[in-house]
Amino acid sequence: AYTMYPAYRKKNDKVNSFAERMQGCFQFSMNGKAPAADSEVLNALTAYAYWLSTGAPVGQALPGRGFDEPMPPKGGYDIARGAKVYTAQCAICHGAKGEGKKVGATQVFPPLWGKDSYNWGAGMHRINTAAGFIQHNMPLGKGETLSDQEAWDVAAFVNSHERPQDPRLLNHDIEATRKKFHEGDGVNLYGVVVDGVLLGQGVQ
Repeated sequence: AYTMYPAYRKKNDKVNSFAERMQGCFQFSMNGKAPAADSEVLNALTAYAYWLSTGAPVGQALPGRGFDEPMPPKGGYDIARGAKVYTAQCAICHGAKGEGKKVGATQVFPPLWGKDSYNWGAGMHRINTAAGFIQHNMPLGKGETLSDQEAWDVAAFVNSHERPQDPRLLNHDIEATRKKFHEGDGVNLYGVVVDGVLLGQGVQ
């Protein structure tokens, strides 16, 4: 990824440096506070990424960057069907309630929803994005075993649960935030009512 930056990102509507891109990972995917661009942490990560990119062409996406998304199923995704896939394939590592697994204080499998998961601004909250990642990588050690339908269904199930608020929330207004940041940003359930509950309220 190092050689692909600086690059424009729709998420924050500006050209991002590599450090800014990593700050976004801390803020959204990890639901944390981003280290300063000149911090020891980001300097170390940038140096490592620079070293990894030795010999890579600048501005050219290389094989293995990102994941192909499975085609949307003809009948659409089904959250209830996804719950069955989750129970059979995912719960053993990620917990029956999406809480993840710890060994002592160490998180060994990440939470997928709830207060400790990625937030509503993370790329993984998009069902299509999650479906691609899941199909290529999950269950652990058995990637490429779920069908397109199963990947979409389980991604929809995971992302039909509440999670931390989108840090870009506009004036405590979910609808305004959906219109500005989520409409047209893949398939997602932010600001959508599912089973009588408005998603996007966030958890802490």
